[in-house]
Amino acid sequence: MREKTIQNQDISLARKTLLETKCSVVVIKKGNVLTKKHGQGIKPLLETIEELGKKMEGTTVGDRILGKASAMLCIYSKVASVYSTMATKKAIAALIQAKIPGQTDKIIPYIKNKNGKDICPFEKMLQDIHSPEEAYKILKKHFVSKRT
Repeated sequence: MREKTIQNQDISLARKTLLETKCSVVVIKKGNVLTKKHGQGIKPLLETIEELGKKMEGTTVGDRILGKASAMLCIYSKVASVYSTMATKKAIAALIQAKIPGQTDKIIPYIKNKNGKDICPFEKMLQDIHSPEEAYKILKKHFVSKRT
């Protein structure tokens, strides 16, 4: 029961932090903000996972916009719970299947790309991917190849 209370407090703190600081991603554990990131798309969450590694386990992740790609990274990282201001139906379904509790303020059908005319490229990239490990490898490879 105590774990559930801490988890709810962490979700509330994630929500408050996202709304007050305008950051893209926040990671909370037992009432402490471990990190906050600014940026667009999936990159801030991927960078956070790279930086924190195993410390992501058991945390609450606050992500401004949660799509399937973000949800898969949260599952891969073994987070305890997730909060998002907006989440897609596929992201919510992935979290439910992984038994990770989450809260969102708004459910959206999908995330749009930058010009708003199509689906987010990361959502497309992971459309047929069901393994969090595979999703992580695909996303990491994409960003590593963009650096070189």
